[in-house]
Amino acid sequence: MRGVLALVRSECTKLVTTRSIGVLALLTVLGTWPMAWTNAASGVGIASDDPRLFSSEPVPLEYQGFDMAGFGAVLVVVLAALWAGSEYGGAGQIRTTVLAMPQRLRVFVVKALLLAVVVAVIAFVTMWGALVITHAAGETGVDPGRLTPEIGMNLGGVTVAWTLTALIAFSVGVIARTSILPLILVVPFVIGVGDFLSGLSDAARYLPVAAGASMYSDIASGIHLDPIIGGLVQGVWAVALLAVAAVVFVRRDV
Repeated sequence: MRGVLALVRSECTKLVTTRSIGVLALLTVLGTWPMAWTNAASGVGIASDDPRLFSSEPVPLEYQGFDMAGFGAVLVVVLAALWAGSEYGGAGQIRTTVLAMPQRLRVFVVKALLLAVVVAVIAFVTMWGALVITHAAGETGVDPGRLTPEIGMNLGGVTVAWTLTALIAFSVGVIARTSILPLILVVPFVIGVGDFLSGLSDAARYLPVAAGASMYSDIASGIHLDPIIGGLVQGVWAVALLAVAAVVFVRRDV
C-alpha cells in the first residue's frame, strides 16, 4: 500500500511540475469561456432561424453552448499525448520510473487514472462555465444558475467524452512511445473529420471520437448515434486501446 501511495505522489508531482500540461489545462478553461461569451453575445437580437446565421435551423436549448466543446477537446488530446510521451523523451525518464516501481502495470494504471481524473475535472469546469456564459450572454431564457436537467445530462456526456478521448490519445501515445502519433490520429477527428465522415457513412459514427460526440450532440442532425450507444462504443474503444497499451507497457523493454 505504501508503494502505491508513493507512486501516486510521484506521478502527481510529475503532472503538477510539467509546465506544458499546466498551461494546457488553464488554456482549455480560460480560452473556452471568452469564446462562449463572444459566440452567445453575437446572436442576441437575431432570431434563431435567421438566414444570416451559420445554420438557419434553431438549436434546441439543451444543446446550445456545446459547440464550444471542440476547442477544449483538442487541447485535452494534446495534454494526454504529452502525458503519454513525456516518459520517452531524451532524458529517458521511463527507466527511472520503472526502477522506482518495477511493477509496471501499477505504473500504467496510476498514470491512466490520474489523467482521467484531471481531464474529467477540466472538462466539467470548462463546459459548465461555457454553458453558464452561453445562457447568460445569449439571453436564452434559461437561468444560468439553474441549468435544466437535460443540459446537465449533456454536460455529463461531454465530460465523459473528453475523458475517454484523452484515454484513447494516452493509449496511442504509450503504444507509439511518442506524443506525435496521437496528435496525428486523434486531433483531426476532434476538429470535425469525424462528423464529416459520419455524414458520408453510417459506419463512421462508430469511430471513437464521433461516437463520443453523440453523448452531447443533437441526434436530430442524423449524424450521431443514440447517446447511450455512443457512450458504450467510445468506452469499448477506450478499454480496448488501454488494454493493448498496458500489455505493451508491461512487456516492452525500456
